[in-house]
Amino acid sequence: MKFLEFLKGVLRNMFSSSTIETALHIQPAVSSKMKTALELWESMYVDESPWTANDNVTSLGLPAMIASEKARTATIEMEIKVTGENSKADFIKDCLAKLQKHLRENLECGIALGGFVIKPYIVKGIDDKYTIEFSYVKATDFYPLSFSTTGNVTEAAFIDRIISGDVVFSKVEYHKLEGNTLTVINKAFRATNRLNQTTAFSSGELGTEIYLTEVPEWSNITPQVTINNIDTLLFAYFKMPDKNTVDLNSPLGVSGYARAVNLIKDADEQYSNLLWEFEGSELAVDIDPLALKPRKDSAGKDVPRLNERLFRGVDPGQESFYNVFSPAIRDVSLINGLNQMLMIVEDLCGLARGTLSNANTEARTATELRIIRQRSYATVHDNQVALENCLKNVVRAMDKYATVYNLAPEGEYEVSFEWDDSIITDTEQQMKERLSLLGSDVTSKSELRQWYFGETEAQAQAAIQAIAEEQASQMPDLQSLLPSVGPDTASNPAAG
Repeated sequence: MKFLEFLKGVLRNMFSSSTIETALHIQPAVSSKMKTALELWESMYVDESPWTANDNVTSLGLPAMIASEKARTATIEMEIKVTGENSKADFIKDCLAKLQKHLRENLECGIALGGFVIKPYIVKGIDDKYTIEFSYVKATDFYPLSFSTTGNVTEAAFIDRIISGDVVFSKVEYHKLEGNTLTVINKAFRATNRLNQTTAFSSGELGTEIYLTEVPEWSNITPQVTINNIDTLLFAYFKMPDKNTVDLNSPLGVSGYARAVNLIKDADEQYSNLLWEFEGSELAVDIDPLALKPRKDSAGKDVPRLNERLFRGVDPGQESFYNVFSPAIRDVSLINGLNQMLMIVEDLCGLARGTLSNANTEARTATELRIIRQRSYATVHDNQVALENCLKNVVRAMDKYATVYNLAPEGEYEVSFEWDDSIITDTEQQMKERLSLLGSDVTSKSELRQWYFGETEAQAQAAIQAIAEEQASQMPDLQSLLPSVGPDTASNPAAG
């Protein structure tokens, strides 16, 4: 088919030449600059930075540490609430519970590479009932082909690979939204693993096309699906909120440590210098080689058994020679220099001071500490907003699947997100201020709940109503607390 030849050509030549632009009049969303940067970010994340190929450079593991910390602070105590008393709400709630189990680890990789894709898909369970599972696609296996004017992906392809021995099975999944029509095409390919095709960037060769049914994991996938009356793609793209300074025209996100790449390299080299300083200044004793020659004892064992790391044979040409080698170590200056580098890495990555460095090495005023905290608070908040937007698109995709495949009957529901605000703001102080506003009738109970619990207006109003009803039900009957009064006593108060 002409379309499939076009698709294979795009995937095969996407980064090797300008074939796409000239032959298909499509400007690939991933430029050669972005391709190079993605490869670098990925190699750094898996602790295979180019500069560590030198045996004299040891990695500190900063990229994975930075990505892990950003993912942790973005998702810690994150709660997704689904309200609605119907089957659709229950279905969405169950799906999101599955999604959250693997969200942080995949978000970490997404932060390292500038973004990732959450792709819901339909599977048949052991009870023959269809449900939704999730595929997490890293940036190096995601090929955005076109974007809308608002920056949303409208056309993309994905690579999914299964490696079996020296054979690589590749599945190309193509999505295109045109008007209100979504087209999804799946194709499978088989190739020999001659070029270590573990990522889409290592080789553009897909190999020979095969049937999806030839790969057990893909045997239930429909080759082509067309869905009408739809206004969204059936996947969600998480994009890091930082401005792309690698390619100013690219709509793709950049790594959470993109701005600190050179300094991370310097920190690795400085750390390696520190290790060498420790090793080079180890205590040693230079001694006459004759003293190192072992003799046999009565049991046939060598004596003395001297530590070869401590004793070194040196022949100075004189008898009874030995010399103690114990140079002064310059660890303090090297450690201080490394710590300064780590502080700048924290600043460039928007991390709290002390995440990587020793923050106790210098005194700080309260104003300086507040500025440093605000920088990290802003980073966490921006990542949470980006993640929330991504998850909202996941919910829209799940809702479409549920409707198209009759997975759950239609019903009204609301989805809200609650984040651990203590990571971002001084919640205690803000609560005091808002309670003061509530007492002054400047804000309402509903607005207070929406801020504190992350509820929607409807959820807040329902919770306030439930609390009022509970309090009313627990209020004692005042009439029952009055003393029992007979008719005669009531008519003659003086009686008795």
